Amino acid sequence: MVRAVALIVATAVVWLLAGAAGALGSSWWWLVAAVPTVALLAAPFLLYPISKGRTGPAWVAFAAMLALLPTAYAVPGDWYMRYAGERTSTVVMSATCSENRDGRCLYNYTLADVEGEYRDTAEYPPGTPLEVVTDPRGVFGPRLAVDLESRIFDIAAAVAFALFAAAAITAALLGRTPHQSWSVPASRPRMKKRPRRT
Repeated sequence: MVRAVALIVATAVVWLLAGAAGALGSSWWWLVAAVPTVALLAAPFLLYPISKGRTGPAWVAFAAMLALLPTAYAVPGDWYMRYAGERTSTVVMSATCSENRDGRCLYNYTLADVEGEYRDTAEYPPGTPLEVVTDPRGVFGPRLAVDLESRIFDIAAAVAFALFAAAAITAALLGRTPHQSWSVPASRPRMKKRPRRT
């Protein structure tokens, strides 16, 4: 049980690290985020030795991780901006478009009286008023206030992490019981019936 709890705690810490690195947004920090991302994908398979060879908990945990991983790049940064950020009204000054591999435009907006560029796939023409939340320390870029009000990713992260934790605890409980093989036992030889004495 100790190994399962340690894995749950380590997964939560690595998830926060991936979110913090990914939220910084620069290409260098995305490389930093790649290390905890790989660790998160590997975490479910560490349940295999904990459960003494049962594969069920590992696959349940992997499914939970596929849902949990995308939230790492939204939720931790949102938490920080909700509690440490400053809400301000601004206006779009200019925008530049950088196309991704799919040909979709990612806009880099310059906002009035706001440091740092705001990035979004939505198009806002110059002069559009926006409500944004800015980081007073200047580490994270500005975010739309309406995006921070949504709790969908928070709920998804909580459900996925609870499922991962349940799979880890199940693996620990299964590891306490001996692993029975599914081989069919050999049939016993039949005893010959003795004839009745009259």
